[in-house]
Parts: sequence; C-alpha cells; structure tokens
Amino acid sequence: MKKGTVSGKSAARRIVRMAITPEQRRKALRSIDWKRIDAMTEEEIERNALNDPDSIVAFDEATEPQLVPPMPDVATLRRRLKLSQAQFASRFGFNVATVRNWEQGRVVADGPARVLLTVIANEPQAVIRALRPKLKKKAA
Repeated sequence: MKKGTVSGKSAARRIVRMAITPEQRRKALRSIDWKRIDAMTEEEIERNALNDPDSIVAFDEATEPQLVPPMPDVATLRRRLKLSQAQFASRFGFNVATVRNWEQGRVVADGPARVLLTVIANEPQAVIRALRPKLKKKAA
C-alpha cells in the first residue's frame, strides 16, 4: 500500500464518519499522552499520522493539507450561550435536527460546519454580527 493513501490507489479517497458520544470523546482525550506529543516535532507528528492505519483524514498529494478542527461539544457550547436547540439552530443557520444529532453523537459535523462551530465557540458575537442582516441607511 502506498504511504499516505487509504486504499493504496493515489486517486482513491474515502471519508470515514464515526459517531461518538461526548463522554467517549472526553475519555479519548484523557487517554492521550500529551507530554509525548509535546516532545515530538511537527514532522514526527505528521509522519505518525500518515502511517496510522486508523487515520480518518484522506491524504492527497495534489492538494494542500486542510485544517479540520475537532468536533466541539455542541451541547456544552449551546448551554454556555444559554440557547435552546431551536434558538441555536436559528441563530447560526443550522437545522434543528442536525444540532440534535450532533449533541446526541449520532453524526459529526463535516469540515466547514466544524470550522463554523469552532468560531462560534471562540467568537460567537462575531458570527452573530456577520450573519445579521444589514439595515440600509436612508439617504438624507
């Protein structure tokens, strides 16, 4: 198998979606040896990720690497913002069923949705301002 590909064929791309609960995610994060990772160089981290058969990120030499942040805990984020599922969905442009599925661990958000959720987690007011319709100023 060619290094860095999923099936050994350079053109083959496959995405694996895993549904995990927030508790499973927390448990997995607690099991990581962060001291070992902090001691590694970026090249060692990349080499280990590419050699990991369980890696879910497809590697294509023709494209630039893409940053896909980890799946945020949507329920915790929503509660921190003091919003119901319907309010959260409406305010940030999601379907309420999608928010419910994320929270219950049935599905994980795709890359662009994870980026938006990460921005919401860090700068919710910036997203609200960006999505707020601009009022046209009246000419005097």
